[in-house]
Amino acid sequence: MKCSNCGEPIEEGRLFCLNCGQEVRWVPDYDSLGSYIEQEKQKKEQAEAEAARKRAAAAAELRRKKKKRKKITMIVSLAVLVVVVAAAVGIKVQMDNKNYNDFDYQMRMADTAFSNRKYDDSYEFVQRAVTLDGEDEDAKLLKAQILVKLDKQEEAIDTLLDLIGTNPDNMTAYGQLIKIYFADGKTAEIKTLLDGCENDEIKTKYAGYISRVPVFSLPSGDYTEEKTLQLYAKEDSSQIYYTTDGKDPTQDSTLYVESIPLEEGTTTVKAIAVNEKGIVSDIVTNEYTISFEAPDPPKISPSSGEFTTDMDTKIYIIVPSGCTAYYAFDEKPTIASDKYEEDQPIDMPEGTHTIYAILIDEHGKMSSPGSARYTLSEPE
Repeated sequence: MKCSNCGEPIEEGRLFCLNCGQEVRWVPDYDSLGSYIEQEKQKKEQAEAEAARKRAAAAAELRRKKKKRKKITMIVSLAVLVVVVAAAVGIKVQMDNKNYNDFDYQMRMADTAFSNRKYDDSYEFVQRAVTLDGEDEDAKLLKAQILVKLDKQEEAIDTLLDLIGTNPDNMTAYGQLIKIYFADGKTAEIKTLLDGCENDEIKTKYAGYISRVPVFSLPSGDYTEEKTLQLYAKEDSSQIYYTTDGKDPTQDSTLYVESIPLEEGTTTVKAIAVNEKGIVSDIVTNEYTISFEAPDPPKISPSSGEFTTDMDTKIYIIVPSGCTAYYAFDEKPTIASDKYEEDQPIDMPEGTHTIYAILIDEHGKMSSPGSARYTLSEPE
């Protein structure tokens, strides 16, 4: 046992502690039963506390081991994940690199994006496809369609013109380009495009965008009488615009609605037809020269001769329809001279006199003078 005073071990049988001299009680000295119970209780609590401590320590050790195993598992899993991701990234890089240089892949992706209305994505794919194969016509056609959806009409036009320049027989390119021009109201560009097309099949397909020149009822030439010109459109729905001053006609020129009278002189008539799509035809030009001939000299009755006062001595001038006659004696007449009235024949004056007469037609043309010489005297 140990000394209750200093705690030093005491050999059994000794009555005093050799270290401090404390008396040794080999039989426990309990003041009471209560103190004994209390001590037993404390021992029990201490034992329970020690057991709880050991359980807690064991639990803590178990948690530590689990945590360590979990950490190790996480590290291993992370390492595996890193390897898998790295492998996937490597594979993806290889695939991306392969696809990036694969024309067919780029076109498929461009088509898919276009169908889903993802025009920006579609443009990136098709642009790469064009870079990989700049001669492929389908890629250029798709690129033009995408550019239109992106409101980049001018770039689309350039793309299609480039394609047509390379292959002037690509009907689809003509169709796309005409559609863009028509939507933008560029009818002159449509005319220029189809004027430059030498493929009859393409022209036939898009004939509705070709306006044919109007037809003139009279050929160009010289005429000696008044003429009236009619113009005809080859398409019933077309309208005709014309000028007579030599200027090129436009849709602001005179709209043809009725015949055009051709006056004396030279008249240059230029005309265009505009079809229902607003396409303007080529200009057709005809030139007309109207030169009216002067009337023949008038005939005078009676003819020259000698007459006596007991004879019929009335003088008549034959006036053709549309003409007016003027006359004078012994001098050449003008329009200021006496006007001949058909119901008022002229009295022949006595003596010897020459009557001269001229005709002025409806165009103001003057004839050469006609004449007759009379000698009127009293009868013998």
